[in-house]
Amino acid sequence: MKLVISTIAREHLRQEPLHASVKIFATALEISILLSWVGIRRGIGPTPSIHRLNFGMFVGWLLMFAFAVSFLFVSIARYSEVLEMTQEIGVLRVLGATTGFLLDLLYQDTLVITVLGTIVGIAIAFGVQWFVALLFPNLMTLETAFDWWPIAAAISATGPFAGAALALPRSIKHGVKEALSGE
Repeated sequence: MKLVISTIAREHLRQEPLHASVKIFATALEISILLSWVGIRRGIGPTPSIHRLNFGMFVGWLLMFAFAVSFLFVSIARYSEVLEMTQEIGVLRVLGATTGFLLDLLYQDTLVITVLGTIVGIAIAFGVQWFVALLFPNLMTLETAFDWWPIAAAISATGPFAGAALALPRSIKHGVKEALSGE
């Protein structure tokens, strides 16, 4: 199956490379946090010492809090971004674009960001694994969770997808008014 990214989605990413880079980096941090959390949980082992268990659980809770904050940040950022695209969405709607077509455009944009963010996030997770092994060789171990790579990407993609889907009806409503009024 060949994945085709529409010209509109590609141009949107090309027009604002700094904004796209920030979105990719935010997604990468989200994925690396999740993969580090899984690596710590697996690295604790079946019979850990009390110090290793306490340290691993403490760091795990901190990582889950950081993941929740980053997930909300990415979701709200995507919601705001779709609201900022109100005029463009309104023009496309006036020209005959369906809601499904507009959702597809937003999902394509999000998919590109998520795939690139996943690749960078996996690289960051390997860097974190190396750094933890260097600093805490006896206290904490991070195992590479290869099976969690697609799961982390799917979890990370749900935030921007949800943010886009929630903002689209409002953006369509106001965008059509703006497009027809000529503002």
